[in-house]
Amino acid sequence: MNATMVASGTKSVPPVVSSIQDIPLAKIRESKTNPRRFFDEVKLAELADNIRQHGVLQPILLRPLPEGEAGTYELVAGTRRFRASKLAKRESIPATVRELTDAQALELQVIENVQRVDVHPLDEAQGYAALIELQPDTYAVESIASRVGRSPAYVNGRLRLIQLIPEAKQAFYEDKLTVAHAFEIARLQPNDQRRALQECFPQYRNAAAILKDKKAEATTVRELRAWIEREIHLDLTNAPFDPQDETLLPRAGACARCPKRTGSNPLLFPEVRQKSTCTDRECYRAKVEALVQIQVKPLEEKGEKPLRVSQGPAWQTNGHAKDVLFEGQYRKARAKGECPNTKAAVLIDGKSAGSIFYVCQTEKCDVHNRVTRYQPTPQEQAQRKKEALAERVEKLSRVRVLEAISKKLPEALSRPDLEMVALDYFRRLGHDNHRRLSKLYAWEEKKSKTSWGAQTVDYEKIAATAVQNMKIADIYRFLVVCALVSDLYCPGYNPKQTLERDSKLARTAARYKVDTSQMVAGVRTELSKLNKASKQRAIAPRTTQPPRASNRKRSK
Repeated sequence: MNATMVASGTKSVPPVVSSIQDIPLAKIRESKTNPRRFFDEVKLAELADNIRQHGVLQPILLRPLPEGEAGTYELVAGTRRFRASKLAKRESIPATVRELTDAQALELQVIENVQRVDVHPLDEAQGYAALIELQPDTYAVESIASRVGRSPAYVNGRLRLIQLIPEAKQAFYEDKLTVAHAFEIARLQPNDQRRALQECFPQYRNAAAILKDKKAEATTVRELRAWIEREIHLDLTNAPFDPQDETLLPRAGACARCPKRTGSNPLLFPEVRQKSTCTDRECYRAKVEALVQIQVKPLEEKGEKPLRVSQGPAWQTNGHAKDVLFEGQYRKARAKGECPNTKAAVLIDGKSAGSIFYVCQTEKCDVHNRVTRYQPTPQEQAQRKKEALAERVEKLSRVRVLEAISKKLPEALSRPDLEMVALDYFRRLGHDNHRRLSKLYAWEEKKSKTSWGAQTVDYEKIAATAVQNMKIADIYRFLVVCALVSDLYCPGYNPKQTLERDSKLARTAARYKVDTSQMVAGVRTELSKLNKASKQRAIAPRTTQPPRASNRKRSK
């Protein structure tokens, strides 16, 4: 961070008034308010090696330790340099000391972390939240956005990440989830977040299994959004209750002002077109249940206890709702007393929840035993037959079309067929392999900014353009590369790992007589030369810097 930076606002951070000095590491305490919690141990070790050879080139920022001993300091900015200096066994570190309030120190920490390219979004979010908690009157979403040079939607999206459940946070820290995945999950309620996390990794039984597997890869963000829209979001226009009613469930109030309704919180749900969407299924169900209780109360006062009936089929219950009747478990009566066995019932779900009607559960009822349980009208029966016929026609037609195509396929695929197969294969590889192929083919990755601040790349669109420009032979090679690209994955926790002999990449290399050991040796030599050159470039600027004494003179 630039030591001369001044944060905007009514109470600006004072400019630097002290010179650079060497402070013993033993006199420095790490700040408890530093929002950054995640540090890459490998990169920290690399920085320590660099410090052993060249020293600390950029001073850290300190302030006198509040309520501490004289001559002790609190670390405001430069935690990585401080920790790396400890690893390098140094006694002191160059630092600038400034008089800062708690709010000024925290603001500088947040701004410094935002400027770092490797800061984790969760750490960034913690910094914003700490500012708001410290001075809620001074720091709001809009004011923080202006101070850090971001949009209010971006800051609001980062703040929402704090709402992630612990297992989702851990998966995010371990790069199993992208920031787009995390943002989609964070907008849900805790129970729905657990379901969404499981949906991201359908091949695993629970969160513990997901976190245990270092190679776990999530489904695409597009698939996650589709699942959320299908399984979580609820359309308030189809609600059986009045969304404007504040008395139905007093603790929740009216849906119109609820922040969990997409239209009431545009910063959090900027891309959702349907503004009357509820994102809290538990609250929605609680309101439906409150409506049901209101409807059954008059009957209960008369001594009747209505049966609870659901519109769903019995197989959806998995045996959990034993006090609820489902389709196929009753026959609907036209009125009370139609037979001696009729009982009052209330519908507990669907658009007609709260409706009171009468049912018969007796299998050998003289009145209802010849009546189908579902009781479709003649018009409904005719419509069902019509729909069933249309479905059979569509399914069988598609099978016949595919059979006809298969008979006409030539021995060698035509270019349109080859492009279709290649792009379909590419789509199934997943986001990480899309990125690896893009780097391998040196495709130009044009990024687009989403409404919540993330940068996305449409790899499928890029691949479609690239395949269209390929020759036939290149498309065949592209298919083979797609089959091998997953073997490029190389986890960073095991520096001594080698390519397995039975991997597709190794077996294909042997088949085409590619000497893998020779390539490994060549890469090692190449990287050693690059590392040596980078160290020489790092030393060079130090000889061209003006003496430190002249800097002091100029600052005075």
